[in-house]
Amino acid sequence: MSTSSSKFKRTRAECEAILTAPGMPWELDEVVLNGRRQKVWKNTPPYYRSWVEPLLKSGGDKAFISSPLPPPANAEDREVVTFLQMHQRTLRMAAWLRTQGIRQGDRVAVAANNCAEWLMSSFAIHYLGGVAVAVNSHMIIDSMVYCLSHVKPKLVLVDEGVAKELAPKVKELKGNGVGPIWCWSSLDHHPASVRQAIGVAVPNPSKAQIDEIIAGVGLEGINLDSPCTIYFTSGTTGYPKAVLSNQRQNLHNALSGTFTPLRAGLRVGAELKDLLAAKPEGTPQSAILLPIPLFHCTGGQSWVTRSLSGEAMLVFMRRWSVPEAIRLIVKHNINIVGGVPSISAALYQSPDLPKDYVFDTMSYGGAPPPDSLAGNLKKRWPNLLLVHGYGMTETNAVHNALAGQDYVDHPDSVGWVVPVCEVKIVHPDTREELPTGEVGIIMLRGQNVMSRYLDDPEATAKVFDKDGWLDSGDVGCVDEEELLYIRDRSKDLIIRGGENIASLEVENALYRDDRIAEAAAVPVPCPIMGERVGAMVSLAPGCTASAESIMSEAFPRLRHAARPVIVVVHHEELPRNANGKIVKTDVKKMVGEKWKKEQPRAKL
Repeated sequence: MSTSSSKFKRTRAECEAILTAPGMPWELDEVVLNGRRQKVWKNTPPYYRSWVEPLLKSGGDKAFISSPLPPPANAEDREVVTFLQMHQRTLRMAAWLRTQGIRQGDRVAVAANNCAEWLMSSFAIHYLGGVAVAVNSHMIIDSMVYCLSHVKPKLVLVDEGVAKELAPKVKELKGNGVGPIWCWSSLDHHPASVRQAIGVAVPNPSKAQIDEIIAGVGLEGINLDSPCTIYFTSGTTGYPKAVLSNQRQNLHNALSGTFTPLRAGLRVGAELKDLLAAKPEGTPQSAILLPIPLFHCTGGQSWVTRSLSGEAMLVFMRRWSVPEAIRLIVKHNINIVGGVPSISAALYQSPDLPKDYVFDTMSYGGAPPPDSLAGNLKKRWPNLLLVHGYGMTETNAVHNALAGQDYVDHPDSVGWVVPVCEVKIVHPDTREELPTGEVGIIMLRGQNVMSRYLDDPEATAKVFDKDGWLDSGDVGCVDEEELLYIRDRSKDLIIRGGENIASLEVENALYRDDRIAEAAAVPVPCPIMGERVGAMVSLAPGCTASAESIMSEAFPRLRHAARPVIVVVHHEELPRNANGKIVKTDVKKMVGEKWKKEQPRAKL
């Protein structure tokens, strides 16, 4: 469907001209970075603290965080922290960190489940100009030890669960150059071995020490090129890589995060002054359900930015659970849901969500949504704003995005680039740029793209070309309207007798069956064709289905080569990593084992 639809009152170019006009917050500039001219947000904050501190202060007594309390508290016990309380806690923690020798540029790691202390610790590191290292607390212990040993933080802050896991590894970590490990909550209910290995941080600074933090002592040399964050890649195969980004790269979110919804509003005729107007007195505060981890850049950057910019409350979950999510949605009057597409799909499918419950916004990315999802969501909630984004850890979250009617009209697209970003499609072998519409490797460049993989020049050189383009590892195309379409991860392509089959092609056909909650297509070995298509699905609540009936439903929608030779019906949620993405290596192994048993009976 063309974006010249009568539903639109302005073109994309007109909307972007309004937003990026001189004097606007989203005004563009050009600077020379690494010898190349690069578009940047002219009003990028100079460093992270200069952006976050005023927002915490201006939020005042509004609720900022609703967070589960740590064990041994009951599962339903929570605390609510206001914006101003977060600022005050951050000052105290920053002062304490300074007494521990932390200074500008020092790396400090945070390893924990989502909680108020996670954000407090991250902010405190930035208040000192330090480098916040976000460690995946859901990793197996050997991977966590690897990540910490690779980054060598000067100090590590953890919750009590991670403290218990890391306690036996403290000596090894110290030998690898990792600083002391401190827990921000009591360890009294843990064994003596844990209490002896891990310190308990109890910030109780003097007024003079807090005054030093307030005055910004030690921040004199910080600038946009100073290091800011280290996030780790998902690491579904092998050890994760440490993604180092500077202040400019991280802080693109301060402006990129609000750009796409505003463009969507302008597209359908809204006036910018109305979109930016303060909410009328008495308007309920927005509340965001955040079931994805803060140690992923989508949570720690995109959604924290959204909360700070809109003075919205972030509601954390201890772990994803549809019943618990619905309990929190109703309790906190949540009107915004973020995360991977399966979260929105699960809420849509759940019979437990009150029929008359209304959301304002559902925003997702990080994994491909079914083509049918946008239509299903808009059918149930006609006034819902849908936002679909595309990015990766290496791009500090969003790179492309689409919202509102544009996304509804193009549910298989991840949208247009944010204006400080670029995209091109290249041939996988020659690396020559391909014409509009042709499928190839997606290359990314922009203000948001990482500095490098920390202390890994070989991996860095592998993903960057000489002109600074980052190889995303994704396969896709750009259409005549410059909309980007993801066709697959290059590693997830199924190659049947030399014919490329995108797993998304198969998954979208499966998702059109209302009985299917989740679907993942993977290759299975074939002695004749090399690979064939296999799939694993889970079922929507209350549904039953056999593999045969699922294949019968899907086959008419698929070309012959893309039809699965095996479908495994999994009676629980498909394997996922902490970020909510389906782990296809696990799915491939499970489907492969069943295929090995059934292959002698299958028709090849």
